Amino acid sequence: MRQWPPAMQLMGIGWYVATCIVLGVVGGVLLDDELGTGFALTLVGLALGLASAGWGGYRMLQDLFAAQARQRQAERRPPSEDAPADDEQDEEERA
Repeated sequence: MRQWPPAMQLMGIGWYVATCIVLGVVGGVLLDDELGTGFALTLVGLALGLASAGWGGYRMLQDLFAAQARQRQAERRPPSEDAPADDEQDEEERA
């Protein structure tokens, strides 16, 4: 599976956070209008939106950091055992 560039993943996290908050507030406003509860359910929707945005954003960032760590590990592969070490090459060149 193809991995998105980190900047695109961060943009996706931003959209996720914004969507969670907006949906929570809009849902609260609609319920407040329907039930006539003032703005209490708007605050509940905001709280639920913030909580889900925080949790989901945290999980997405953990996945992003793990992918970056795996990529750095793959770039730092140890040298092949078939190739002589740098010290051995220097000694062979001097001889």
